[in-house]
Amino acid sequence: MDFEVVIYDEYKHIEVEIGEYVIRTDQSIEKGGTGVGPSPGKLLLAAVASCTASTAYSYCHKKDLPLPTGMSVHVDGDIEKINFKIHLPIDFPENRISAIVRAANTCWVKKQWLNPPLFETKVVRK
Repeated sequence: MDFEVVIYDEYKHIEVEIGEYVIRTDQSIEKGGTGVGPSPGKLLLAAVASCTASTAYSYCHKKDLPLPTGMSVHVDGDIEKINFKIHLPIDFPENRISAIVRAANTCWVKKQWLNPPLFETKVVRK
């Protein structure tokens, strides 16, 4: 998978083109950013939060459990520890709570973090 990265003059605002999608990233205004998008670190946390929520939701759907329409995933903390809180409806079956936690922990993004890939950076002159 290839991504095209566009760096703007101020070097804080960067856009990443992923096929037909464009994701804007920026640094905080306090750090000299322009305020046009979240920082790359926040996008990383958003990716793991959305993956966790999606995986938990898919589990409920596949097991014909009440769909957790009120479910949300909260990510707080820094990279040393990330806390997930999955809010389920009151009528969610008690005997399935541990199963939805296990399902949420199978999130692909979490798995990549636990078994990180090798990173290689090369310089190419154009």
